[in-house]
Amino acid sequence: MEERKKEYTILLLGETGVGKSTWINGIRNYVEYKTFQEAVLGGAKVLIPSSFTHTSRAGVDTKVRLGEQDVNEREETGKSATKSPRTYVLEHEDFIINLIDTPGIRDTEHGDAINMEAIMSHLSGFKEIHAICILLRPDESRLTTWFTYCIKELLHHFHRDAVQNFKFCFTKARVSSYRPGQTISLLRKLLKELEIDLLETEDSFKRNTFYFDNEALKFLALKK
Repeated sequence: MEERKKEYTILLLGETGVGKSTWINGIRNYVEYKTFQEAVLGGAKVLIPSSFTHTSRAGVDTKVRLGEQDVNEREETGKSATKSPRTYVLEHEDFIINLIDTPGIRDTEHGDAINMEAIMSHLSGFKEIHAICILLRPDESRLTTWFTYCIKELLHHFHRDAVQNFKFCFTKARVSSYRPGQTISLLRKLLKELEIDLLETEDSFKRNTFYFDNEALKFLALKK
């Protein structure tokens, strides 16, 4: 009898435009390929349609699209690219990952309260959430409004012990040499105000912060 694979469920949260959907596409390729050379040969695997602008050395801008059009995604300034929560299942040879994509916080169309209600409804279908990844840019100038709202809503719906599953993922981290940049001082201050001790020691800092960039995914798209 084949042994059932271990499943891990990960919730993604972040401000509109931080790159949650692109982050998911990146993870999809990390799971698919063991080496970058394999990825170049196999091509980019896309779960969520996205686009970016590539500027050539001659200064010519080209818009590059990844994936097919999806009714759950949109490309409008100021509005979350993801309309409603959706789970993407990634199957590895050793385990299964359930990645839960969510509408961006500070979405101008539906508003945070409606989106958070939809997120909580979606989560009711899972027995356990193994990690809550809060995506941030390393160059945030302020976190107060959206971040505080996000954390307080999570603590309202979950037991306070859920904070032990918080992970802070910095997107577009190449520009900061894969460091948290000026965001970390804001983050530490807000966590202290909320009495959440996750980044106070060197060990906890390393355990709860991660750095990502989508340049490899862009390269794969341009190789097509």
